[in-house]
Amino acid sequence: MIRAVLNNESGLLWALLVTLTASVALAAATARRLSAPVLLAVLAVVSTVPVLVATLYPVHPGAPAPLVCTVQRDLIGAMSSTQGLMNIALFVPAGFFVALLSRRPVSTGVGLALLSAVVEAVQAVTPGAGRSCDTADLWDNALGAALGCGLAFLWSRRNSDRPLLASRREAARGSIVLGGGSALIALAVVPFVTVVPADATENTLAGPAQKAAAAKAFQEFFGPAATSTSVQYVAGSFGQPGTVSVTGAAGSLTLDWPADEAVTGLVGPVPDQAPGELSDDAALASATRFAQAHFPWALSGSYTRTDPQPNAGGARTVQWRSRVDGVLMPMRLDVLVTGSGRVSSFSARHVEPPVLPRTTVTEEAARNTATGAHPGAAVTSAELLAQADPAGVWHPRWMIGLRTPEGQQKAMLLVVTIDATNGTVVTGSRPGPNG
Repeated sequence: MIRAVLNNESGLLWALLVTLTASVALAAATARRLSAPVLLAVLAVVSTVPVLVATLYPVHPGAPAPLVCTVQRDLIGAMSSTQGLMNIALFVPAGFFVALLSRRPVSTGVGLALLSAVVEAVQAVTPGAGRSCDTADLWDNALGAALGCGLAFLWSRRNSDRPLLASRREAARGSIVLGGGSALIALAVVPFVTVVPADATENTLAGPAQKAAAAKAFQEFFGPAATSTSVQYVAGSFGQPGTVSVTGAAGSLTLDWPADEAVTGLVGPVPDQAPGELSDDAALASATRFAQAHFPWALSGSYTRTDPQPNAGGARTVQWRSRVDGVLMPMRLDVLVTGSGRVSSFSARHVEPPVLPRTTVTEEAARNTATGAHPGAAVTSAELLAQADPAGVWHPRWMIGLRTPEGQQKAMLLVVTIDATNGTVVTGSRPGPNG
């Protein structure tokens, strides 16, 4: 709902206003008729109706039904993400006030969890909604409802002459209803949707150390007065480092974690907003000043290349690379300079040159090996570089680009990786950038 409001979804605001007004009037009248607490009835409606309107309002009327439901394997990661925390918080007030009104916290929690399941199912099969089905949302909403019901139970024990009841019988009945209701919803939806397992990809809130590192880096790039508005963290997988993303009015940065080194960033205007006529020498001078200030390691023992960027307002990319004995090292720095001479963005990788075994395979031999594996294919590129295997051991390897001949099938771009110490094919072939 917050995102829709920020996107000027006036239809959602009107739908919320009309629905909420009608629901409040109906709840108040019903409470009076049943001699129930009117204020609690109104608060229960106010905390529940916006949730339904926000999640069911069609934000893209022309969109087809997604017919896909994502099953998150990392529930803890999904729960701790920004979106997950928002989904939890969204259901806490509903659980609290509805439990106080109904005086049945367990039944309330079960009902809200099933309501969330129904919402996800509707989002998966409804055309025009522009929404998506995700089990992480269901988990977060159910957890928020449980927290709200638990808070209501504790509050009533301390502040009410008639505390809420949570008997074993109600718990057993609630478990049966929850299991049966979930099964019915699944049986009604699963035949029509594709279930896609996935790991949580949402950013999580950064910790104190990550926030401190992000604030320091942000001020180094944008000045001591610059402040960030968001700092988020994504954990690495399969032994890879995590990343810390920091954004603010001045720009954005991504840091490797725990190395605390900036790897990408938007630090100036996009090229189309700062066009101009820029020479290679002027682009190199501007990028070099930027590198001296933030990436001095890239200037030692490296060479540069400047490439114009077509259809980008005269922008140029200045690249720093390093070679040892003809082998391209993993270190790199790319700086995009706009046509007006201002640095727009960067991409950096700070890796010390690894110690490699002696290279014995020539480029000609590597080309012959690649074309021998793909008869009729033409070599489009050849690069000798350092590459790490899954165990983290570095090797010199030839990357041979090939283009298959036109025939019954469309020509393809392939990349063949060849060990430069013994000439064996390492990974066979894989599609190239345009394959």
